[in-house]
Amino acid sequence: MSTTLIIGSRGSQLALWQARHIAGRLQALGLQTRLEIIRTTGDKITDVPLAQVGAKGLFTKEIEEALLDRRIDLAVHSLKDLPTLLPAGLAVAAIPERELAFDALVGCKLADLKPGARVGTSSLRRAAQLRRLRPDLVIENIRGNLDTRLRKLDEGLYDAIVLAAAGLRRLGWAHRIAELLTPEQVCPAVGQGALAIETRSDSEAYTICLQLNHEATRIAVTAERALLEALGGGCQVPIGAYAEVAGGRVRLRAVVVHPDGSAATLETAEDSVENAALCGKNTAKTLLEHGGRAILRAVYGATLPLAGRRVVVTRAAEQSAGLAEPLRRMGAEVIDLPTIAFVPPENWNALDAALAGLEYYDWLVFTSGNGVKFFFQRIDETGIVLSKLRAKVCAIGPATADAAARRGLKVDLLPPEFNAEALADALSKHDLAGKRVLLPQAAAARDTVHDALRQAGASVDAIPVYRTVVPDALAAQARALFAQGAPDWVTFTSGSTVRNLLAAAGAEALAQVRCASIGPATTAVALQCGLKIDAEAEPSTADGLADAIARAELR
Repeated sequence: MSTTLIIGSRGSQLALWQARHIAGRLQALGLQTRLEIIRTTGDKITDVPLAQVGAKGLFTKEIEEALLDRRIDLAVHSLKDLPTLLPAGLAVAAIPERELAFDALVGCKLADLKPGARVGTSSLRRAAQLRRLRPDLVIENIRGNLDTRLRKLDEGLYDAIVLAAAGLRRLGWAHRIAELLTPEQVCPAVGQGALAIETRSDSEAYTICLQLNHEATRIAVTAERALLEALGGGCQVPIGAYAEVAGGRVRLRAVVVHPDGSAATLETAEDSVENAALCGKNTAKTLLEHGGRAILRAVYGATLPLAGRRVVVTRAAEQSAGLAEPLRRMGAEVIDLPTIAFVPPENWNALDAALAGLEYYDWLVFTSGNGVKFFFQRIDETGIVLSKLRAKVCAIGPATADAAARRGLKVDLLPPEFNAEALADALSKHDLAGKRVLLPQAAAARDTVHDALRQAGASVDAIPVYRTVVPDALAAQARALFAQGAPDWVTFTSGSTVRNLLAAAGAEALAQVRCASIGPATTAVALQCGLKIDAEAEPSTADGLADAIARAELR
């Protein structure tokens, strides 16, 4: 990292205030900073309501790309703009003390607004709750930065507008607030009033920024964000949540509201600060059970095709987010039930021998992200210098290629379809006669790629770099899950996930559940085990699997 910390920020007046505020905090610690302004997708779309845009990360994607590319060292976000699932390699290093989280009416108090008064807001959450409080008001969309919205109000385009009190206070416009709306009136957005400092998870900036964390704020927003993640919400879904911490307890208030204000589900909960995330998850579950699921499905239909559906993700814990995120984006309630775990091989002898002659390989072939992970784990442990590598690199799919690229490898070959058969076929079209191929893989991997390469004349070293094992608590967790009632879907991403879940839960538990598979090989195992596959991914990726389930729901 450079001696000067480079801070990435959007260019709005409020975003710059936030970035400069954190720069001041860092400078107080004796650090030099420099500001880098980055224009995001959300900044480019100014004439469409956020709820219609629909994508998560509207105000963060380009900034996170700059972090991953090492063009900046840290980013300062409004926490409510930051998706609950971050890209691999990034982390929230600190959440400073929160400003006032409430919404504010500017221009007129709520009770003084006449029937038919025009109220401007870009938030579906605010609009839905205002309609519930005052169905006689006309709620209109308003976009733009804070100063732009205030100017539109002053020009008489609206009788009042709703803004976050935090932004007004930070920019010195607290005197413009006509009324603060309490959480009982309008429940705030998740993370409203809080800032998030995002860094690369393995960077020196992460360690430095930890000093700016405010633990009570972090606990409160942990509960709120856990609820939002469990509901799969974003700007398309009118969800409010507000948590407070006092006396070692976290208290959470949350609401799901129909956009027209006609129906709402409210829940409050309390738990120890150690269980903040669990408090959020459990509250989300209660919201869904007590009417929230019906609201989501009634409102969003094809827009959120999985709204109100309970989908089990059987992937390993460290990989579940990649599938959970697109499922939640479609409205699903995701239940994590890891049926496999990954551990190193019983010994590294075979890989160590291969690494000693790394420069003699012509191809390095990765058939999974785990292959990349454990391959580099051993390289890091042994201190092998990758400059010795002259081999071309092949990856089975985009996620694997991305994992390799993050470790500095240029991927030369990606098959048109993301499975072992297509990978073997793509490699076989190259001149492999007499070529040496290093194939880091699972200890019990299929021989598809290995055999095809040998038939093409290559000398193949298929090296086990990891093993799959069954998590110790799987049987108990599976019994507890199915005892609560059958979920709507179970996803399978490998033959091992099929066999392990069947062994833990039994075929009877899956009799009333629809099953989805990531590809033909997994489907074949499921069929051999007596299961019916109702959806198969095309392509064989996490996004493809989520899309397949959505298509099956809409049929």
